[in-house]
Amino acid sequence: MATETTVPKGQTTESNPLFASLGNTDWVKLWSDAPAKMYAAGWGQALGLVADRLQDQAAYLKQLSQCSDPAAALKLNAEFAQQSVSRLWNDGTKIFEGVRSITSTEPTR
Repeated sequence: MATETTVPKGQTTESNPLFASLGNTDWVKLWSDAPAKMYAAGWGQALGLVADRLQDQAAYLKQLSQCSDPAAALKLNAEFAQQSVSRLWNDGTKIFEGVRSITSTEPTR
């Protein structure tokens, strides 16, 4: 005995009116496009900023290796710490603004 939810042989879920919404995956694309773009842009920007900070660290370590005076090394360390905090704040702002601009330009459907 067939029930209302049984799909007859040879009939797909897409062609059965009862399951028509299951065959339509457009809603998945709408749901997943915005977050995917947001994550891709956010991670891309974050990785770029990480690369910049690693270059800063490499330059700092090179300068530190060339210091022969402990006072010069401490001064260099203090300057690098101040620079790092300032850039951390600016980088966080850039990432936030980048993600916010992506989410605000996405059309609502």
